[in-house]
Amino acid sequence: MSRPAHIPAIRRYAIGDRLPVQAQRIWLILTGYVCGRPAPIRASDRTLTYGELAERMGHADRRAGHMLSRQLGIVGHYCLMNGLPALNAIVVNQDTREPGGDVVLTPKRDFRGEVKAIYQTDWYTVGVPSAGTLRKVWEAS
Repeated sequence: MSRPAHIPAIRRYAIGDRLPVQAQRIWLILTGYVCGRPAPIRASDRTLTYGELAERMGHADRRAGHMLSRQLGIVGHYCLMNGLPALNAIVVNQDTREPGGDVVLTPKRDFRGEVKAIYQTDWYTVGVPSAGTLRKVWEAS
């Protein structure tokens, strides 16, 4: 069956997408990662490294993960603005297994508490934020 002319073609993500579009892609990757973990989950399997995230986004070099902090911050701020745990907190440094110093966390919650709250959330009940919404979050933060 071919696509009728009035139905838009599928949009595919690309490396050079604008920051809010990259943040939307990160949202999809992280929610899929969290929801796809079989329970019980070992603590070492609850996080994703910056390099692994970069690979999932199509970057050839894992070091590109260190350039994703702004996009991850957009995701984290969006979560907090909507009463959700900061999903960005599951992305960590490969060596320290902790997020970077500018990680967005729920106030008065440490990294481990944030990760626990992330895994207690049913992310399948949360709609995917639009790139336009994430752009507004970026402009506000």
